[in-house]
Amino acid sequence: MKLVLLILLGCLWSVHLAAMKSAGQSGLPPLVVAPVSILGIAFFYSAVATACRKWPPLRPEAAGFYVLSGFLGFVLPFLLEVFVAPKLPLFIFVVIISTMPIFTTILAVLAGVESVNLKGVAAVLLGFGAAIMIVWDTAELSTDPVSWDWFLAAFAVPTLYAVNTVFVASRWPKRVDAISVAHGQALVVAMATLAGSIISGSICEWHLVTGNIPAIGLIGVGEGLTLLVYLNLARDYGPSLVSLANFISLFFAAIIGAVFFDDGLTWLSALAGVLLVTALTLRNQESRGGT
Repeated sequence: MKLVLLILLGCLWSVHLAAMKSAGQSGLPPLVVAPVSILGIAFFYSAVATACRKWPPLRPEAAGFYVLSGFLGFVLPFLLEVFVAPKLPLFIFVVIISTMPIFTTILAVLAGVESVNLKGVAAVLLGFGAAIMIVWDTAELSTDPVSWDWFLAAFAVPTLYAVNTVFVASRWPKRVDAISVAHGQALVVAMATLAGSIISGSICEWHLVTGNIPAIGLIGVGEGLTLLVYLNLARDYGPSLVSLANFISLFFAAIIGAVFFDDGLTWLSALAGVLLVTALTLRNQESRGGT
């Protein structure tokens, strides 16, 4: 079951990337796409909660968890991505983001959430190798000079994602289900996003989303489901496992790009797929907390 959820999470992330690409090609700026999608997610979960008469508990432990995970897992890394991504070649930035499972594994061990497992480490390294192959095969290489300041700053993005994944796995509030946590996070992020959009003035451009309603809807639905699957995996199977979805999403994104956006693929991506399957097989052979 965990592998099914992991592959589903990777697939959902890749669909999100494809929808973001479609929105970008239609001329929608990221600072319009992201806030509207986030508000859509919060509205969806609120509608479900209203229909089921089950809103997220707001006791201090749970509320603090929503706020911290919302900021660590979305608000802060998203703000960093907005500023850092334009300063680096795409190839370098995607490779840096792909280090997230490595940081997650290291932090999980240091925090005592998981113990060192040779098969788990090998799975992460093989997955990272597969990610490098996929990015090398699909991204356009650039000869532009790279600023070391922005290069180092970019590593804060996967680090924040890793910290949040370990935090979610180790500090899950008692008697709160995944849907309630997803709803609580969505509300926190939506409020932060709305405030940021008002302050920056980007809210005045929200009308542009009418230019690509299908992509916006797909991003919102995909992100809502992604959050739910991610939370279930992190809670039930640990941070290092869920982080492997990062590699899976790159592989599915490459396939979607080739089918729908005429991106090129070579034997290198096929070889990356073999490495990825090997990594997942190794990871499936060890259980959380194994030696």
